[in-house]
Amino acid sequence: MKNFTLLAVILLFAICSFAQEITRGSEIGEIYFMGPTATVMYDAIYRSTDFGETAVCVDSVSALSNTIESITADKTIGGLYFVTMGEALYYSDDFGQYGSWEFKHSGINKHVNAGRNIGVIYKSFISHSENYGTNFTSHTCNGYFGTLKDVDIDVSNNIGYCVSKKYNVNDTLYFFNSLNNFDDIEVVKKFDFHGLDNIDISRENIEGNIFLCNQNSNKIFYSSNHGFDWELKNQLTCPNLPIVGITGGRQNGELYLHVVYTQLMGQRRHVYIYHCLDYGETFTAFHPISIGPDPIYANFIAEDTLVEPGDTVQFTDLSNDAETWEWDFDNDGAIDSYEQNPTHIYQDTGYYTVKLSITGGAIQDFGIRYDYIHVVNITGIINYKMESNITVYPVPSKNHLTIEAKGNIKAVSIFNSNGGLIKTFNKLHPNIKKKVSSISTKDFDNGVYFIRIETDEISQTNKIIINH
Repeated sequence: MKNFTLLAVILLFAICSFAQEITRGSEIGEIYFMGPTATVMYDAIYRSTDFGETAVCVDSVSALSNTIESITADKTIGGLYFVTMGEALYYSDDFGQYGSWEFKHSGINKHVNAGRNIGVIYKSFISHSENYGTNFTSHTCNGYFGTLKDVDIDVSNNIGYCVSKKYNVNDTLYFFNSLNNFDDIEVVKKFDFHGLDNIDISRENIEGNIFLCNQNSNKIFYSSNHGFDWELKNQLTCPNLPIVGITGGRQNGELYLHVVYTQLMGQRRHVYIYHCLDYGETFTAFHPISIGPDPIYANFIAEDTLVEPGDTVQFTDLSNDAETWEWDFDNDGAIDSYEQNPTHIYQDTGYYTVKLSITGGAIQDFGIRYDYIHVVNITGIINYKMESNITVYPVPSKNHLTIEAKGNIKAVSIFNSNGGLIKTFNKLHPNIKKKVSSISTKDFDNGVYFIRIETDEISQTNKIIINH
């Protein structure tokens, strides 16, 4: 077990997922998820009662004959559903144990959701059943359009959400909500996502709170008002982190990530469960299924991602068991370096996509960070001097800045990269002994700013970077 932010997570080689393969159980800490066994490549069902730290395979035999495509747990203790590729719905009242499955209904697609009220299961947003899937009642679905990406139901069965792609619109995905059981559906948010992006949504423990994960951009978003407004909670740094599904838990702020990869024709098969209690910001990583050697994958970071023309950028390889490295610092198809930890000088302003290709043993992999390096000409915008008697950190800043000064801090002003005043903090209450103040930066957009600190003795301006 290890605690860390997802900014440091490094795994890859997912089995591509378009259906629900992880679901919360009826009790706190209980989850079900899909995974491999020593003999089954993937479609076995596991149950964990300790947040994913350990897991027990409850059925790998039904999976072989039925090809399970999606699972969802009922709020009934021990209740679990699965849907096959043939759109057949089955239900178990014995925690998914082999031999306990009962056929319920045909014509059920992979988008199924349950667990809000006992015996209630939703077929996408089209219909729902109140008797464990035996009979379904249709919804009107006024206002919906597009091709469905994902759907989920809130704590109240009358509230639901879905994400879709509109035909011939490739740069936007649409988030809908419904407050009357999908009889009327309304677009409340447009995301600047590509139409081919894989999207997972899941409700949180509190009504109106929702998680959204874009598997392609490695971003986790959170909304506390039915999807009208969203906050980016995490952007994973590993280029190919293989998240195949998410589910909110039964505690406030609780989120699970389901990570699966396979390599070398199944010789390496691993499942990781990431558990979070702070709305997607930090996770505990569990590794309940490990078959074969550890994976080989490409991953890297840059020492500074926002620089000026002529600056040298240090790149650090974070790959696992790599033996060769090929770096393309501007994604133009030409190899720029074969070193493990190279440097590169960027001369022209703009955004640069960086690609690292590796080999290790018989495995090849690559990782791409799109628009990763931003080169901007900021010299001369503000004439500033870095004085040793005032320290500002961390840089880059995420949600706050700390200022340490030898004299009493009187005021702090924030300017944009063009020198325009954005905000002034005049009423600071520093620790008098250490002359320390902390200011919030969570409301600022990512980018370059300048901070001017005034003390009893001097006025100093520093360059800062805000990167949430």
